[in-house]
Amino acid sequence: MFDSISFRASYIRIIGFVGVLGFVGVTLWKTNELIQRIEEEERLQMELWALAQQELAANTDISQPVEPLTFRILTAENSIPMIVVNSKNKLLFSNNIDNQRLAQDSLGYIQELIDDFTKTHAPIEITYQNSLYQKMYYGQSKLISQLRYYPIAFFVIVFLLIGLIVAYYKSAQSALENKLWTGMAKETAHQLGTPISSLMGWITILEQQGKDFETTAQIKKDITRLEIISARFSKIGSVPNKKEVLLSELIAELLDYMRVRMPKSIDLAVKIKNKEEKVQLNPTLMMWVLENLIKNSMDAIRGKGEITLLLSWNDKAVITLRDSGAGIPKHLQNKIFIPGETTKKRGWGLGLSLAKRIVEEQHNGKLRLLESSTKGTVFEIELPLT
Repeated sequence: MFDSISFRASYIRIIGFVGVLGFVGVTLWKTNELIQRIEEEERLQMELWALAQQELAANTDISQPVEPLTFRILTAENSIPMIVVNSKNKLLFSNNIDNQRLAQDSLGYIQELIDDFTKTHAPIEITYQNSLYQKMYYGQSKLISQLRYYPIAFFVIVFLLIGLIVAYYKSAQSALENKLWTGMAKETAHQLGTPISSLMGWITILEQQGKDFETTAQIKKDITRLEIISARFSKIGSVPNKKEVLLSELIAELLDYMRVRMPKSIDLAVKIKNKEEKVQLNPTLMMWVLENLIKNSMDAIRGKGEITLLLSWNDKAVITLRDSGAGIPKHLQNKIFIPGETTKKRGWGLGLSLAKRIVEEQHNGKLRLLESSTKGTVFEIELPLT
């Protein structure tokens, strides 16, 4: 089920990504077409200006300067930077050029403009009586300059929007998942309450009838265990009540229960490295985390094997759990804490995900996979000291 949901989600993400890329590509293509069209129109406008200037030269005394009004009419509604020079590169006319720089560094700035404009457009020659009369150099208008920055701005806006949508989607999805899991866990705890109470009543009757006390004592332990499991489910989604505990005592209590109920071929041991310090945690939830890791190790061991818990303290309390099981496949090692990912044929793949959440979100610690191979697996839990 989770694989199917994951596949559909991945498929939708791929389609969305391709759609966005297509939209961006079409927009950039159309923008480039628009820029080329405007450039062609500006080129025609400049050629028309040059033709008008040529006609003007043919019908006037070229030894006399052309009236400024004539140039203003020819360049009206024009934001294209341009200069007109004679055959010796002496400036005759300029439009949309920094006049202050022209005044300060006339020759140097003119040459700079000629070099700059030549990179974008070939100069237009204006002839008079079949000989070179003037040369016009022009650059990009403000409109084209702004349009060239448009794709960058467009990319930034699109990816910002995508980022916001993804963040919102993840937040909403996470909130919904949390609500569903919390509701399901609390309902499970509620449903377990009735049969547990009933079993407690039957145990009392068996004890009163003098039945096998050793058997009833073990059944009592299992019922107590069910009560603990029910309490764990009821605590999901709530702020856990923490208290100062000794990890060695907590683990001893857990292993005392598990050793009776695990295969005799598996050896379960605890080692303590240095002086113990107290930690602040919720015993019920932390025992569930350790139980889950130990059960996973038991499932990974085929036949005879061992599980070792090493406790150490420095600036943090560290629990290292090592087993001699078959290990986790390499392609799953980066996914084992993702809900729905499991190495078992039957399972929901939620145990490690919930364990990580309990350790990291509710106890400010860390749960990580240190290593895994065909020789075994090593998990590490870090918890802050009191």
